[in-house]
Amino acid sequence: MKTNTKRKLTKSNNRVIAGVLGGIAEYLNWNANVLRVLFVLLTIASHGFGILLYLVLMTIMPSKPENAGFFEQMRRATQDGDSTHSQPKGRKEIHNVHEEDEPRHRD
Repeated sequence: MKTNTKRKLTKSNNRVIAGVLGGIAEYLNWNANVLRVLFVLLTIASHGFGILLYLVLMTIMPSKPENAGFFEQMRRATQDGDSTHSQPKGRKEIHNVHEEDEPRHRD
């Protein structure tokens, strides 16, 4: 039986470093630990190419919306503009302020 649900390849909460292999394992319905062992073996066999591949996937693979990690937050901040560090627009109004002069000292 075929389902019409669209699955998206995203990083996982089941993470050791960045959740890349956990996300791929969830997408393929595999055990994440088996995929990690295969990845290590293939990285050793390819003289470290897997490390480069992992770094690329870590930067381009999106996180799930509910568990956005560091890189996803940085990507959103650069795309949307970080509103937490922006200056407030317009003028501030201060209400209910009582001002007093400094008392004069008489010698």
